[in-house]
Amino acid sequence: MLYAGFSLLVGPLSLWLLLNAITWTGRALALIGWLTLILPASVFLSRRAASTHKLKPAGRRWNRFNLALSLSLTGLIIAVLLTTPKGKPETDSPISHQFTSSSQFRPYHLTNIIPEAEQINLGFTIMPYLDPIFNREQAQRVSGFTLDIYRKMEREPNFRELGTVLGWTYDEVLGQPFDVGHYYLYRPKNHSDGPLPAILFLHGSLGNFKPYVWVWSQLAEEAGVVIIAPSFGSGNWLGPGGPEAALAALSHAENKVDLDSERIYLAGISNGGLGVSKLAEMEAKTFRGLIYLSPVMPADIVMQSSFLDAWRGKPVLIITGQTDRRIPLEYVQQRSRQFTTAGVDVTEIVYPEEDHFLFYAQSEAIIADIAGWLAAQTASSEAR
Repeated sequence: MLYAGFSLLVGPLSLWLLLNAITWTGRALALIGWLTLILPASVFLSRRAASTHKLKPAGRRWNRFNLALSLSLTGLIIAVLLTTPKGKPETDSPISHQFTSSSQFRPYHLTNIIPEAEQINLGFTIMPYLDPIFNREQAQRVSGFTLDIYRKMEREPNFRELGTVLGWTYDEVLGQPFDVGHYYLYRPKNHSDGPLPAILFLHGSLGNFKPYVWVWSQLAEEAGVVIIAPSFGSGNWLGPGGPEAALAALSHAENKVDLDSERIYLAGISNGGLGVSKLAEMEAKTFRGLIYLSPVMPADIVMQSSFLDAWRGKPVLIITGQTDRRIPLEYVQQRSRQFTTAGVDVTEIVYPEEDHFLFYAQSEAIIADIAGWLAAQTASSEAR
């Protein structure tokens, strides 16, 4: 019964990986899965053969076969573990893991051994059956440009060596401690001397996916901006400790990089908009401006006088997709109109025919939009 249950779990996953893996590690894990299924059955059959006098020669051949299987399985496991990302890019890498607590990266956690790309790839297969808004056609379209980003990161040693922090997302789902004070820190390689502007970015639901910081890294190099991207489980930024985790990451980063306190921007995507809204209300004086991307913008925060008064005359950039069914355009534009009426300096950009995943689908255009908006804020400050 145990073997049957194990087979029902591992067999389909291994077959799926074998057919769909986009990394060599994924294919190796598929083979490991199949070998762990074949080896126990082969050992059982070989023992039966060895116990029968007429089948003893066949049993000896089977033992040699089992030995070969065992060596192959051991070799694959060792190869996967040796090449598992350790979370330690080169010392001169612009991207790194940082922790505001005593926690450390977990290189041999199962969720890191399995490449993030394969986890996301599997998610695109499963989610259409779980999420009525995310159909198979959309999954196929989104997976194309998303997995292309993972392929690019796989070819970049420092990003590959990062591994993944999605394990802490799963920990929250399983009711385990997940707020470990982690954040990604990206320091641009090419930048001017002196204090640097920074963007504190809050991820959306389901976790701090590595492509987020990959896309932001393009802006970092273009505009000379530091990226601080804290991880907070599945992205419930209004939950206990959410705003505090983001502020702790910013405070910690200030000890790592010389930041310009007058040019700290707060950004969030999807559910990250919850955290942006709350932090903008709590710490309006900390941030030069806000960037909302396909955002959730809770009315009980952003439509209150305390929020609107704090942001009157200050810049807010809102980017969304016209065909976004998860966060409808009318919802976002209603907030935008409320901001404008209250005197907030709103810049609204709507991408025609784009949905909730436009940050990946139109990454180059969005980075150009944000870079232009940041430049405009700098010019405005200098003019004053």
